[in-house]
Amino acid sequence: MEMEELCEKMAKEKGYNTTGLEGRNELYEFIQNLVDGDGHALGEIIYKTVRYQRKKDKRDLVKIAAWAYLVYKFGN
Repeated sequence: MEMEELCEKMAKEKGYNTTGLEGRNELYEFIQNLVDGDGHALGEIIYKTVRYQRKKDKRDLVKIAAWAYLVYKFGN
């Protein structure tokens, strides 16, 4: 029950996934295809971007910039 709520209700509310637990999860697929080498940092950028889109908290933009700088500076 808790897993369903987390994976369906909360994911939909946060804008991460709207197709439910059994449906296609485009964000997850995107991350799977993207993650390579700098995967964690890139995943954080995606997460913060989705969160910013949903909540419009400008602190997320600063975090996106910080993660992007780390990829620029230290990435493969």
